[in-house]
Amino acid sequence: MTAVSPYSSLGCLPELLEHHATEHAERTAVVVHDVSYTYADLWQRSGRVQGWLRTAGVGKGDHVALFLRNSIEFLDAWFALARLGAVAVPLNTSMVGEALHHTLEHSESIGVIGHADLLPEVDKAGTFEALRWRVAVDATEEHPAPAEAVLFDELLDATSADPVKVDALDPMNIIYTSGTTGLPKGVVLPYLSYVNTGGYFAHHLGLTRDDILHTCLPLFHCNAQQTTLMSGLHLGATVVIDRSFSLSRFWSWIHRSDATVTNLLGAMLTLLAKLDVNKDEVANRLRYIVAAPVPEDLHWPMEARLGLRIVEGYGLSETGTMACINPAHDTRPGTIGLPLEHNELRIADEHGRDVPDGVTGQILTRSRIPGAYMTGYFKEPDKTAEAMAGGWFHTGDLGKRREDGYYVFVDRLKDTIRRRGENISSFLVEKAVLGHPAVAEVAAVGVPSELSEDDVKIIAVLREGTTLVEQELSAWCADKLSDFMCPRYIEFRDTLPRTETGRVQKYELRNEGAGRAWDRDNQTARTS
Repeated sequence: MTAVSPYSSLGCLPELLEHHATEHAERTAVVVHDVSYTYADLWQRSGRVQGWLRTAGVGKGDHVALFLRNSIEFLDAWFALARLGAVAVPLNTSMVGEALHHTLEHSESIGVIGHADLLPEVDKAGTFEALRWRVAVDATEEHPAPAEAVLFDELLDATSADPVKVDALDPMNIIYTSGTTGLPKGVVLPYLSYVNTGGYFAHHLGLTRDDILHTCLPLFHCNAQQTTLMSGLHLGATVVIDRSFSLSRFWSWIHRSDATVTNLLGAMLTLLAKLDVNKDEVANRLRYIVAAPVPEDLHWPMEARLGLRIVEGYGLSETGTMACINPAHDTRPGTIGLPLEHNELRIADEHGRDVPDGVTGQILTRSRIPGAYMTGYFKEPDKTAEAMAGGWFHTGDLGKRREDGYYVFVDRLKDTIRRRGENISSFLVEKAVLGHPAVAEVAAVGVPSELSEDDVKIIAVLREGTTLVEQELSAWCADKLSDFMCPRYIEFRDTLPRTETGRVQKYELRNEGAGRAWDRDNQTARTS
């Protein structure tokens, strides 16, 4: 495999940000919740936050958790950590309980910067050996900062510090996966992965400095970080960041921002398709919506209705967000497109052998740019070696290659569940349900949702002599799990289907769909 050059001449985020702050200081860099910030603003704010972090004892290579919603403070802290050579650990803001505890403890984070109303969840999650300090954002009378926390305004009052020299392959972020068959793994992504994905995304779509990139996806995910934010920074363009997706406000956001590109999830497109056409939608200036998975029957109708191109792709945190994408000039509905120009894809059987076109197998991929993908799983050398066996990243997803060379995503090989853009660990759902004293066994599976992707279904076996109704178990789950992880469907059975070796046959349960299970959304059992 011959290495190729990255898609950015600058090897790390601080160099990119400093370049624009010097050459295009007064150009608008980001608009966050309708407030504009120039490239000079971002450089100055992040420099002061870096100065405070340094006085707090944060050095190159240290890990700091970000428990923040989309906000300018997220960007301030994220940029500051990159300038310092420290490693950001963005946390899903829905995390609670064991998932939150595992991520903070395993990541060895020495501090956490979080919204004031989220920080109490850290205390509830337990104690942490490495955690030394906390910073609170947007503290109010209703949601005051914890007694020991520093207010974020104090960070902005600090004396600015100069960037620390970093190597393109040094770790920049640790992004935690959902945990498919066990606890979440920390994906270590180097500086180069960020600048390369941003550069490639802009190159692939033919974007220019005049484009306006929009996202309402969470900044704690790779998608918003690498494709939207880093592409805008690569170009010196403007990035517009809104709060989490809102069906009622989406088109007004797009109209007000003059956005030309936005990234969505497939379920969001399904919801938008059900809206009546309104004046803000008609006035949109979008050239592209980049989304996945896109319901095949919506692709062409939504392109015609909106007057733009819908581009579907495929990737994971481990692949620097992108591995495969449709060409903008030749999108083919129902496919995830072609490998990126610097990537390779294979479809392999269980023995790692290539399968013919049209045959389903596991998706394997590798990059010809060293550092475009993850450098490994944090503190998991065995799992890293397993995932990268033979020099190919084993995605754990099933797909196939068509005769025209386009790839199709088929299913997940692992037991992860994907609901509205979030990967959910069936392991953690099952562990929470098993904590109920009346539950003896449980299996969590994903079943098709009317909005695309999955809804969560649990099938539980009760302990002999106990009674439990679905509403009670649903309330138990709501207290133990993040909202997006809570089961929509609950079904009680006497036994679970198992193989001869005792493994639960989850494929049988998945194939049944929702069936006659109790439905949390309707508070009733289904009749079909």
